[in-house]
Amino acid sequence: MRPTPANAPWLLPILASAVAVAGCRLLGPGVVVNDVAITEAPVAVDARQKPAARTIHLEVLFVRCNEHDKALCEEIWTFVDERALSDPACRALNANGLRAGIVTGHLPSHLAERFASNEAAAAAAADIAGLDATLTRRLLQLLPGKRSEIVTASRLQSVVLLEQCDGEVRGSTFHDVTAEMAVEARPAADGRVRIEAVPELRHGPVEKSWVGEDGMFRLETGQRRHRMDHVGIDVTVPQGSMLVIGCAGDASATVGDVLLREHGRGDRSTMRLLAIRPLDRAADPLFAPADPGGESAEQGALTAR
Repeated sequence: MRPTPANAPWLLPILASAVAVAGCRLLGPGVVVNDVAITEAPVAVDARQKPAARTIHLEVLFVRCNEHDKALCEEIWTFVDERALSDPACRALNANGLRAGIVTGHLPSHLAERFASNEAAAAAAADIAGLDATLTRRLLQLLPGKRSEIVTASRLQSVVLLEQCDGEVRGSTFHDVTAEMAVEARPAADGRVRIEAVPELRHGPVEKSWVGEDGMFRLETGQRRHRMDHVGIDVTVPQGSMLVIGCAGDASATVGDVLLREHGRGDRSTMRLLAIRPLDRAADPLFAPADPGGESAEQGALTAR
């Protein structure tokens, strides 16, 4: 009887020779060559990872004053550098009832106190007198380049707005209005913060609409937005400085009046100064050391009382 190939005795010498020449054996998942184990080399991890984006902390102040208050309507602007904005930007702001600039130095004590009064005491006194607080202070936390809103006036039933853009004056009437500043902040390599603030009006009934963002569409529910890019503010604020935005000119129906002047009480002489101040030294993530922990940001609207 002819033996099967598996039992053929002539295969044994060949197998023995092959094992002797190779000098290897299998041990589980590893391969041993000449009794030295070879394992897969670990994948190298680049320690120079891009650091996580850090939250930018902004202090937002609303300082209430009367148009006859020379300290906040006239004197304060001698310490505000309006040249931090370009000439076209300044002209566009002034034509629409706004002015803005950066305070880089120390203010006189009587002016500095108006931006640093005891908010708790002021609010308590306002509640007793039935009036609004003279100073409102809020904290805004932003991720770089992410939008947030600072509400300057809300629940306005009807607003007449006159805008000057490209040498033309346009008039519009809006209903159920909330006036706000759309704000974005970005860090610079030297610790300064670039702040972009654009006036907007949310108006009309709540609607649903599709909005394109990051290469995709999402369904958004809210009021319509009237964005006024022609009076947008784009400045870089040094550490320890603050951006100041106020009304310009007499009371009328300009963008500045809608945003920062008192509404609904018949007295249009009361207005507010808006000040935005970075609280800590910012740094562009490309120039900052890695921070494995990272930070989270809380974004929301700030309402002036």
